[in-house]
Amino acid sequence: MSEKVNKIVTDRIIELMEQGTVPWARPWKSAAGRPQNAISKKPYRGINALITSPAVSRYGDNNWYTSKQLNNLGLRLKPEQKYTPVLFFNWVEREGSNGKTKIPFTRFYKTYNREQIQDSDTIWPREDDKPIENWESKAQELIENYGVKVEHGASGAFYQPVADKILMPHRADFNCTAEYWSAYFHEAIHSTGHASRLDRKEGMKAIFGDHNYSKEELIAEMGSCFLMSDFGQEKHMENSAAYLKSWLKVFKQDRKILIQAAQQAQKGYDLIKGEQYNAN
Repeated sequence: MSEKVNKIVTDRIIELMEQGTVPWARPWKSAAGRPQNAISKKPYRGINALITSPAVSRYGDNNWYTSKQLNNLGLRLKPEQKYTPVLFFNWVEREGSNGKTKIPFTRFYKTYNREQIQDSDTIWPREDDKPIENWESKAQELIENYGVKVEHGASGAFYQPVADKILMPHRADFNCTAEYWSAYFHEAIHSTGHASRLDRKEGMKAIFGDHNYSKEELIAEMGSCFLMSDFGQEKHMENSAAYLKSWLKVFKQDRKILIQAAQQAQKGYDLIKGEQYNAN
């Protein structure tokens, strides 16, 4: 394998592991199934299955196209899209002093996920069989009035402080409505820590697993609970059980963190709701 190909793949895996993600733990956890070439429908195998998986690529759709396939179909990419390398392994025959020998070689194709294609949501609309609940329109109005930039179609829910943007999977990708809005509000509370809002400097620069990371996560969890309660809903807690377990050690080491986090969560809640509280 060439050094260039090796570096592209390995650097991405290391980046994910440093963020606390194990890329090979159920890497294609999606309704669509294993990543595949969109035209041939052949599923990717080995390292290709890993690097095109939602956990590594950050794309939830399982369909991938080469540059040539996109051109043949007349499809255009969204601005500033980066390719994902899909490796091709083969053997070539070389003539030597001892006759013909087979030598392995590797090259890669530049591939793009369906979500990177211009107007992908219109061309391939997502199916969502969950009924819209009465309170959701008010929740949507709350987020829209708050004004943070939001993009749907990601493989996970997260907030990007540098771009000041929330990335969310499609609503259809969640098991239930509460799970979707719990994650949405969690990331919205994170966004209140941006320098232009409440300026939680430590939380915005926190590294996975450190004290500031735990505190920022606790702020987001509490703030999400507050917002869900406003709509008469219980926050979906399945995904936060692991966080809570890891926080026990933090709570024992720092008895102030719980109260401090609750105060910051309330401030984030107030900001999103457009409310002001005067202690006097």
